[in-house]
Amino acid sequence: NMSVSCRKYIHFKISMAPQVLTTVLLSIFASATAFVAPSSFAGARVAHVTASSSSLSMGAENIVGASTETGGVWDPANLAGKASEETLAWYRSAELKHGRVCMLAAAGFLVQGAYQLPDPVFQNAKPLDALAQVFAERPGAVYQILLGISAIEVLGSSIQKYTAPGDLKFDPLGIAPKDADEFEELQLKELKNGRLAMVATAGFFIQEILTGQGALEQLTSGHFSPFGDGQGAF
Repeated sequence: NMSVSCRKYIHFKISMAPQVLTTVLLSIFASATAFVAPSSFAGARVAHVTASSSSLSMGAENIVGASTETGGVWDPANLAGKASEETLAWYRSAELKHGRVCMLAAAGFLVQGAYQLPDPVFQNAKPLDALAQVFAERPGAVYQILLGISAIEVLGSSIQKYTAPGDLKFDPLGIAPKDADEFEELQLKELKNGRLAMVATAGFFIQEILTGQGALEQLTSGHFSPFGDGQGAF
């Protein structure tokens, strides 16, 4: 009975909520440098924001991607309007960081649905279920991941203090254009894909909670709506 299965799945989610919440909170703590006080960009350090890296000196309207698809700066909460130059730099750095993480995460959601590691603990195709399973059966792996995240955050933060927002001086393939216009175009592409990935990653999480299925599993089963088809929470 699908409704019984759904209730069991939701009960499992609720029973695992404390463990998953703990993992998420630890992840947030490990990523705390993404929310370091804007003063880390203060003073002469902001001067490193060059024309090829989107000058912030004139305000949000001059930042790459600030008015894309909106016909102007879309800032209903007036965050940019009230922000200082260093705070705007911090906003941009945080946006780029989370966009990059979510581009990897969105790809990971899809790849995990098709391929898993041979270890039985890592063979769950559904990300939320997989997180709960790893936390329950192999917590040491979770702590190793968090330690790795922390190390990357510390290294990135130490570099970011002296560079333009989002510039970690990491371009091993040398794909960054030398031409300023081409570089700005590449920046815009990264921003747009990062913003889309942030929305998509949140959508993947909500989708699995409502349907009990991973992204690929849902598509292959023809389950396109969580409402009224007998497969999801509704």
